[in-house]
Amino acid sequence: MMAGLVELVGVPEGLAMRDAYWHMAAMTLAFSLFNTRLLLGLKNFHPIEPNAVLLWLDTAGFVALAVGGWLGGRLVYGHGVGQAPK
Repeated sequence: MMAGLVELVGVPEGLAMRDAYWHMAAMTLAFSLFNTRLLLGLKNFHPIEPNAVLLWLDTAGFVALAVGGWLGGRLVYGHGVGQAPK
């Protein structure tokens, strides 16, 4: 997350910045979902058997991570963010 915040300064305004904001939102959502899953999946610091809520959190976290990764790829390969000038 810190690397993304450092790179945010170099993102040009317009579509690239919009994609950057959506990328940040998706990755923050994934981070939050996976952390919630971790905390709910422990009882006295021991893992518990997965239930429907934990599996839903896993699935939602994976979807958010996949969308965020796709947007990150779009930033780099579509908008050229983080690449050396040619």
